[in-house]
Amino acid sequence: MRGIPTVLITVSPEVSAQMRPPRALYPKGFKIGNSLGRPGMRALQRQVLTDALALLSENTRPGQVVTREYADYGEQYDPPSVKAK
Repeated sequence: MRGIPTVLITVSPEVSAQMRPPRALYPKGFKIGNSLGRPGMRALQRQVLTDALALLSENTRPGQVVTREYADYGEQYDPPSVKAK
């Protein structure tokens, strides 16, 4: 691996996929501003971060967004879609 390994945690997977990040994690249903979970949810935040860092050892292709569901987050949220031109 050359350069600085990076991982993106995104709440807008369609937009992020267009940018083709080397690695991306989409915690399904998380809201903008809560990409690791809500304030005070330390165990959940740690789990999301651990899952994101685990992507560094997985063979992902640029632009691939890995989706994970976290039941502890509670209320689900659908991210805005990218509008076709």
